[in-house]
Amino acid sequence: MKEITLNKEEFKLFDQYDQFGFFYNEDGMPSENDDIEFDSNVDELFAKYEYIVVDFQDNIYGFKNGKKILEMSDVTEAFDIAREVKQ
Repeated sequence: MKEITLNKEEFKLFDQYDQFGFFYNEDGMPSENDDIEFDSNVDELFAKYEYIVVDFQDNIYGFKNGKKILEMSDVTEAFDIAREVKQ
């Protein structure tokens, strides 16, 4: 398995408490209300993409219309965490 696809609910488990910083503010920090806004931020992300792809090199992509768009690269343990979510 070289890639793992995550739907919205799987992504919420994968990025619990926004551990990867998908929704950090422009200063690279969590917002004051990040825990309250997490679900709506995930909804916005999945309005943009059909699903999220994590590859074996720990890169995270959004997937839409047959195209992968790199969102984050070299994310420590991303593939391992995605694999745990899928089990």
